[in-house]
Amino acid sequence: MARVRRRSRYSRRTVLNRDRSRAWIYVIAVAAFVVLCLIVSVGVGLLLAKQAEKHENAPKYDFDPKPYYSGDKMVKPVNARPYLFGDYAGLLTGIGITDFSVCLRAPDGSLTYDTEYDVNFGEGAEEGVSALSKYTTYIHENGGRVCAYFYVTSFDVEDENLREIYKAYELALISEAARNGADEIMLVGLDVTEDNIDEIEKFVSMASYSAEAAVIGALISPDTFKLTEDGIYHAARLRSVCDFVALDLRELPVDADKVEIEGEISLLDSTLSEMEYYISSYSMRIVFSEKNSSLCDAAVTLGVENIQIIGE
Repeated sequence: MARVRRRSRYSRRTVLNRDRSRAWIYVIAVAAFVVLCLIVSVGVGLLLAKQAEKHENAPKYDFDPKPYYSGDKMVKPVNARPYLFGDYAGLLTGIGITDFSVCLRAPDGSLTYDTEYDVNFGEGAEEGVSALSKYTTYIHENGGRVCAYFYVTSFDVEDENLREIYKAYELALISEAARNGADEIMLVGLDVTEDNIDEIEKFVSMASYSAEAAVIGALISPDTFKLTEDGIYHAARLRSVCDFVALDLRELPVDADKVEIEGEISLLDSTLSEMEYYISSYSMRIVFSEKNSSLCDAAVTLGVENIQIIGE
């Protein structure tokens, strides 16, 4: 007689319990996945919000100047503020101002220091009160950089022979300033035209050579840069023989950062927009005068990070 296999009445219940356990595992896993997705979504949302906020607060222009080498000279972006020889340099470096914009030679040809080249046509050579090295040493000892500027007046002389003498004198002064501690010298007053570009280019080249280790720059008007659009490369020619070029915005009115009608952009903004390609391509410095120096803060807000203020 065949034996009948008896099945426990709990055998199905064991399988059912096992299936229920697995179902709970699936439910918990799905719930955890949903929670994880919510957390990731919230995190991504917050990140995107921060990025959007950062973008909204970002400067309009991304000039982002970086130090670069011109030959063996390091050219640095600056935030050079006016400084008179004899002022307390330590106080300025203590509040974060380390780039000092100092005048070596004024528009009338007068010098701000005693020079060894005391010649008859050195209009203000005797007006300086001390040797240049004394001033530059003091600035360097206090952690400052001498961002000097020098008005060139020799090209105002009509007589060709006399002009050559004046140019030689100015080159001697530039060499003297470099030897006595000027970190850089920006040439101001170069009114470039089709008639004098060859002569000015040669002078700037000789100034760069005379300055030896000091960085030499040239201040150039917006109109000179714009000539490039007509195939006239005066700005590029000057840049090729010096270490940096700067954009002359001294003629902008003091209210160039203001707008009269909502939605319009300021004159400062439109000028930077018009010159954006040149500023970026040449890693240009932007130069304001002491008269319109109030525009500096607005320029920084727009993205300008390489600035110098000079006197008239």
